Amino acid sequence: MVKEFIGIAIIFFFLTGLSLAAQNACVDCHTLVGATKGIVNDWKESKHALNKVTCDKCHVEEDKDSISHNGYLITKTPSSSDCARCHPDRVSQFANGKHSLGWTKMIVAARYKAIPNDKMRASMCEGCHSIGKVYADGGVGKCDSCHTRHVFSKVEAKQPEACETCHMGLDHEQIEYYKKSKHGIIQETNRTSSQAPACITCHMDGGTHDVSQGITIGTVSQGAFISDKSSGNDYVKDSKGIVMRAITQEQFDTNRQKMLSICERCHSSDFARTTLENADEIKVQADKKVGEGITIIQGLYKDGLLDPMPENRPPNPVTGKNLTLTGQQTYSNTSGIEAEFFETYKYALVHSWKGAYHMNPDYAHWYGWAQLNLDLEKIKSQDSTLRRIAALENTTNVKSTPGFETALAFSGIIVSLILVFRKGERK
Repeated sequence: MVKEFIGIAIIFFFLTGLSLAAQNACVDCHTLVGATKGIVNDWKESKHALNKVTCDKCHVEEDKDSISHNGYLITKTPSSSDCARCHPDRVSQFANGKHSLGWTKMIVAARYKAIPNDKMRASMCEGCHSIGKVYADGGVGKCDSCHTRHVFSKVEAKQPEACETCHMGLDHEQIEYYKKSKHGIIQETNRTSSQAPACITCHMDGGTHDVSQGITIGTVSQGAFISDKSSGNDYVKDSKGIVMRAITQEQFDTNRQKMLSICERCHSSDFARTTLENADEIKVQADKKVGEGITIIQGLYKDGLLDPMPENRPPNPVTGKNLTLTGQQTYSNTSGIEAEFFETYKYALVHSWKGAYHMNPDYAHWYGWAQLNLDLEKIKSQDSTLRRIAALENTTNVKSTPGFETALAFSGIIVSLILVFRKGERK
């Protein structure tokens, strides 16, 4: 019995020694290599190190994307499936949210496909959309998009700045909406206060990694509209021609109640409901304005007056040589009026209602609603100009028709004879 115990102990310590040797090899090598010793320092400051979660626990051996690395078999880039070994609930929540769709939606987008090469795409779109990256082992999600490696700090990920890299810019300035709102001002001036609301307060209630919880028609991209049928993760056109998600009234009510339950922890029920309903109205009215622009451009397309027409320019990578507004619309190889419309629906429209949902009146009005109206006036003016030019060209074409001068002279003679004849009758 004693011999058996000693044997088991020897095996245990042998295996432990191998694991420790492997771990020491990682730390020693990456410390000696000056360019990468920073990752060891970061790991040493992490809770992983405190809880003895060593390199081999994340860079697991048996994986579909394993590689040979200095005598060891490792996973070069751990996926969410690797993280799920210890954090199954968080990975499952993430899979239910819109972040998980970041990569799959990107790779089928016309604007992504229209970028000239992979190097440019990697530095542009993929930097943010990789949060939903799909790995060889089937894992979906790049956890270090928020929990930057190798510290993987929960405290860091909870700060608004953790969201700032991706949620900014012309087409979705969420960080600007938030930072210049009362919520953001409170957070900036008194960050340690329990009163200070961060992005996670509303969008990751209770620590959930489903960032879509509680969002109704103000969801990602161009938002959503209430329909009798849900489109799931697909995009469809609403009655105004804008490509966006469709949600049912039941989905709207469920999500709205969830968001109200969050708001009511700090605000009265009436204030919270009124604020959200006001933003809903801005969303609906702003969509109508964009619908006017769509109608104008569709009219020009029908009359063959876009310059150039879709059939006379390089094809859209997804829709080909068809008129494409919103959704898969690109910002290159297009006409002037369509380019104007792109800025309208992609920037001003979004600022109006996303600014309102984030309680930022200046974005809702001046950057959003006011700019939306100004852009629409420009579109109307371009429509008028294109139609006047077409009318002049038609007149010029008639005048240049062979025999036009002869016909005009003959008509003049006929008119003159009629006038003479009538003059004779009066006498």
